Formats: sequence, C-alpha cells, structure tokens
Amino acid sequence: MSWHWPNVRQEPENILQMPNSLQKVPPITLSTLTPLWTGGPQAGVVDRIHETGMIGSLRWWFEVLVRGVGGKVLSPNGEKCAILDLEKYKKLTTQQKNDPEKLKECGLCDASLIFGATNWKRKFRLEIEDHTSDIHLGNISVNTGSNKPAKWFFNNHARKGNLTLKIISLTRDRKLFDPAIIAGLVQFVSDWGGLGARNQMGFGIVRPEQALDARPLYEHLARIRKQATNQQLPSLDNMFFVQLKPQDQSRFDPEASFTLKHELRKKIQEEEKRTAELQSKKPDDTLSHFIMGTIKPEKLASKIFISRPFDKDETSTIRLWGWLPKQSSRYDSSWNRQSIRQLIYQHIEQNYHIEPDDWVELNHPDPKLKNSEDKFLKTLLRIDEG
Repeated sequence: MSWHWPNVRQEPENILQMPNSLQKVPPITLSTLTPLWTGGPQAGVVDRIHETGMIGSLRWWFEVLVRGVGGKVLSPNGEKCAILDLEKYKKLTTQQKNDPEKLKECGLCDASLIFGATNWKRKFRLEIEDHTSDIHLGNISVNTGSNKPAKWFFNNHARKGNLTLKIISLTRDRKLFDPAIIAGLVQFVSDWGGLGARNQMGFGIVRPEQALDARPLYEHLARIRKQATNQQLPSLDNMFFVQLKPQDQSRFDPEASFTLKHELRKKIQEEEKRTAELQSKKPDDTLSHFIMGTIKPEKLASKIFISRPFDKDETSTIRLWGWLPKQSSRYDSSWNRQSIRQLIYQHIEQNYHIEPDDWVELNHPDPKLKNSEDKFLKTLLRIDEG
C-alpha cells in the first residue's frame, strides 16, 4: 500500500508559527511486534522510519473511521479531490475560517481538515525519534500440495525496535483540531490494524508503551455531520477485525500468516470454480483476485491483511483485518459481501482457535453478536459504556 499526497500551499491567514503557542500531547513510545516499513527516498529501501509513511498510514485509517460515522471524505488527489477554494475562503470571516462546516463548504472534507489538502496545511507536525534497527527477512515458501510452492520474496530489510512519536499541533483552535485525536488514532491502529506500509505482508503491528486515551477521537467523530456512507471504499461498516490463535495452543510457525493467506485464496478459488461449474461457466479467478489481490492481468491490492505472528498476552497471535465492499461489479448472483465474509469466517473457525469476541464486526456472522454503530465504535476505541 502506498500513499501519494499533493504538494500544498499555505494560506497566509491560516499560518500559526508561534512555537510557544503550539499544542502538544505527551510523546508516544511504540515497540514493533512485527517488522515495520515506511519506505524512503530509494525505492524498495527503508533506511529509517519516515514521517511521511506514518502520516499516510494514519490518514488511511482516519478516513476509515470518518466514513464509518457518515463523514465526508474526499481523495487527496484524483477526480473528487479535496481542494480549498481560495476565493470562497477569503470571503469567510475570521471566526468562520476556524469553523469546520464553513471550511467544508469551501472544498475540504472531514479528513483533509486535519491531514491537509491542496491550499490547506496539515494541522499537525509529526516528529519521530527512531531507535529501530535493520531486520533481515528471509523469503517465505508455503507448501501448496503441488509441485509449485507459493513464494514471497523479501530482498530488502525492514525495521524493528522502538520509536517515539511527537504530535505537535499547528493551530491554537481546539475546535478545529485537538492533537489528542491523533494519539487516540495511534491507539486504535495499534489495537486493530497496522502502521506504515506493506501491511499485506504482515508488517506494522506495534504496541504503545502506555495506553492512549481514545476518547478525544471518539468525541471528534461524534461531532461529524452524518452523510451517506460509501459502499465502495474501506469503512467501519464493511470491515472486520480478527485475533487468531493456534488450535493446539502452541506457537505459530514464522510462515503461518502466509499459509493462511494461501489457504484463503485457494478456498475462494475452489468455491469460484464450483459455482462456475454449476452455472456451466468457465472460472477465471476474478473474485479471488479482487479479494486477495494480484499483480496481473491488472494490479489489485489485497482487501485482507494478515500480520506475522506476534505475542499478545504471552500467547502466539495472528491479527487479521479486512474490508469487503457492500456493492461491487465483481459480485454476481452467486457471490456478494455476505457470502464471501461467511466463507472466510468458516475457514478461520474450522482451522484456528477463535473465541466469539475475537471476531469484531458491526454485522457479525453470528446474528446474536450484532452491535449498534455507536456501540461498535466504542468497542473499537475501548470506550467504557458505563
């Protein structure tokens, strides 16, 4: 996964450069539980943990949360991109220039208000004290039951160790931005997903040295205006989060996550073939490519992310998360979001140790475990219902 953000120009009236006025949250120390990757100036090489890679990852996850509460998310580039209309902006009063709703009327969205857009500066600076070191990753080969093993190649180093994040607000106005929102976002990603790039290769699982308060993030999301949800892009209402353990309570082998990745791809391909034969059609692996990713005939990113094994509460664990769009041209009369999700759920339930609470989703495969949207968000952000 990669991110490409446009260059931004600062609007003079929006610049707050007085160092003594900048808001901060306490530094956040993270430990890597699986290799961490952010890229760097040289393609395919990570010489240190780069701020841009971390910010891109945090923005991706923030957009997931914003879409999940019905907020407005525009792309940082592309056809429907976030661009501050300078002519409209100049007509705003000083007070209106710090009003999120007025700024959205000028072309911004709930994500770009914080993470920046063309003509609009990001509202915080991220500084990283990098105490990580190189880790060399061996290539992975998985037995497929045929003469051709599945292979994953890791020719370059990743990073492991500790790093400290410093989140520095660039605005005085807490109504516009509270840096504690980013701290809560870091905690959320640490609990459920991965930071940095190459999450599809098992990278990016981190643990904060101290638990971070996600209530400012929850309160910010609660204030966002409700709008129509996006059916095509990752959002809380089409995502699921899973914690897996070995069936025999032993430890996962280093290649276990790649074995699971291959198993899921194979399972989808087998079901594709079976349903195609019932309809007298020729199977073409379209669905497995759409869900699990492929590099040909067209490059598609995986929608399923599986971490490398790591220890959680002294137990060998694999974290899996993913998203399945509610609507897609890749679905047909045999396949939709629910049937694919159920296929993944059944395979995991049959082959791994998983408690009911280890599968977290708004619309859980078990009807008895369905949640309301607000309760689901509070669960993910570990907000006490009391």
